[in-house]
Amino acid sequence: MNDPSDRRALEARLTHLEKMESIGRLAGGIAHDFNNLLTAILGFTELLLSDRPAGDPDRPALEEIQKAGQRAASLTHQLLAFSRKQVLLPQDVDLNQTVLGLQSMLRRLIREDITLHCEVADEPALVKIDPTQIEQAILNLVLNARDALPAGGWIRLDVARLPAAAVERPADAEPAATYVRLRVADNGAGIPDSARAHLFEPFFTTKDQGKGTGLGLASVHGIVHQSRGWIDVASEPGHGAAFAMHFPAIALRAAFEPKPAPPVEPARGHETILLVEDEEAVRTIVAAVLRRQGYTVIETASPLAACELFDRQGDDIDLLVTDVVMPVMNGPALAQRLVAIRPALRVLLISGYAGMPPPEIQNPNVGFLSKPFQSAVLAAKVREMLGRPAGTPAA
Repeated sequence: MNDPSDRRALEARLTHLEKMESIGRLAGGIAHDFNNLLTAILGFTELLLSDRPAGDPDRPALEEIQKAGQRAASLTHQLLAFSRKQVLLPQDVDLNQTVLGLQSMLRRLIREDITLHCEVADEPALVKIDPTQIEQAILNLVLNARDALPAGGWIRLDVARLPAAAVERPADAEPAATYVRLRVADNGAGIPDSARAHLFEPFFTTKDQGKGTGLGLASVHGIVHQSRGWIDVASEPGHGAAFAMHFPAIALRAAFEPKPAPPVEPARGHETILLVEDEEAVRTIVAAVLRRQGYTVIETASPLAACELFDRQGDDIDLLVTDVVMPVMNGPALAQRLVAIRPALRVLLISGYAGMPPPEIQNPNVGFLSKPFQSAVLAAKVREMLGRPAGTPAA
């Protein structure tokens, strides 16, 4: 590379990538800490609401606290998506069905002076992706398009299967024979040239103060890249904008067979649970929820203390519930140590941002729950893990 302009462009790109990586680490750390706080806030609020019947004068205030906490949780999820530390649960998803299933909701979100068009591929557009996260990405792109149409217009969603030769794949994107493209386009004012380079940066927004967080496109970027895809932007001032997400396609199958619904498990239990969580507020609410469900809970803030407890009482412990990120020893390392002693031990990892357990401890008896979680979700997950035969894969 001898052209000075090419060298400068590469240096600028590397600087930008380093800056985005640093911001991503910061965002992920902030989101992790907030999710711990929100787990406690939402958990205790839920317990208080469960003790107050309809008509109780305290219920409206508690419900407002719960709503505010849920909105805050949504923001932290967007931070995690941008930083690519969101926990994804990928499945085989037909993006045709995803778009068609969202139509009615999207029409309610846009104004009456905006027309929504949806076009899907002629054959299933199968990709491996977290269905909740791709729905969030579509929602963010549609809301972004809506805000670009203050005087009305149209928004178009289209899904297409494209051979590799028909797409311009970035050098760092996963190679595939076929890709699925999901594009969201509008006929708004377009994107100013000055904003193009900053579109996917967190907290960058062209909206008036108080009109947006600047996290929507950043979270879309994180979701797409964490799902092995990439996103292109096409726009000319005065001629609208189009955001095109590309994902490697998976082989077509004759039919989708929906997973059978899991059997309904009793809500309460009697087993003994070892709870390891260094955040006191989170540990307190998790222990309170589990004890209300009838479980015996042995709790500690220290993984080393948990090892000592397990040495003494391991035969009585049915489930290990542990945070992932802790000082001295993290949750996966603790789980690995205890599973080596008792291979049939069930383990539930909980975290504000970490990924699934590493391969060396991945086994059918290990599950994961992302913070913040509702008390009912925690209780159901614990009951599901304890209620199924050992060695049965977690749902």
